[in-house]
Amino acid sequence: MTRIEVLNAIIKKKNVANYLEIGVNRGKCLFNIVGPKNRFAVDPFFNFNLWKKIKAGIKNSDNFKNQYFEVTSDDFFAKNQTLLLENKLDLTFIDGLHTYKQSLQDTLNTLKYLDQNGIIVLHDCNPLDELAAYPANSIDDARKDLQNHKDWKNIWNGDVWKTIVYIRKNHPELSAFVLNTDHGLGFVYKKQQEKLPEVFNSITTIDDLDYAFFDKYRNELIDLKPISYFQEFLATI
Repeated sequence: MTRIEVLNAIIKKKNVANYLEIGVNRGKCLFNIVGPKNRFAVDPFFNFNLWKKIKAGIKNSDNFKNQYFEVTSDDFFAKNQTLLLENKLDLTFIDGLHTYKQSLQDTLNTLKYLDQNGIIVLHDCNPLDELAAYPANSIDDARKDLQNHKDWKNIWNGDVWKTIVYIRKNHPELSAFVLNTDHGLGFVYKKQQEKLPEVFNSITTIDDLDYAFFDKYRNELIDLKPISYFQEFLATI
């Protein structure tokens, strides 16, 4: 199940009106989203031109509703507070810079404008090997450091998984889990969380957690769910 299928299923079930996507890049996800009245697209550099926007609109007329913000996500939130207050977010997809610091900041900023029944979905929350989880400041830095490694698969998820751990440890008023599909889709939403596994008692500083610790306690740390769980979750929203 892909992120596009997951997002569209949520949109259809919840009749989502306000959709935010952080980290649009070539528009692979954005241009295939169907339904929301307001669609906010954020990226410091859109990797497509006007003609591709037009073609995307011809293929899916909803794309003519897109509002494009070619700025960093931090700037977007700082400069569009009125817009976001007037259009509380029903669904946000975060697939920007794959670092713990930025994915957490994007999540916390989104929460300020998230509808009470809104959902945040984060990409890249379940790296399958240590190289995919390599902590770097950007995809370019990751490629530079890893390109000559014999096991490098040109997949960089970064340490976004730590954001799920942070939310679970520090925000009891929120619930979070990761669906085991498409590099790990993390869900964050406003619901009192259940009791955390014992491993959380051993965590003092999330910044210092490494891939070995994550791999050992993967299921407990991110509450990893099978794909089949999505239908169960969908029935509750």
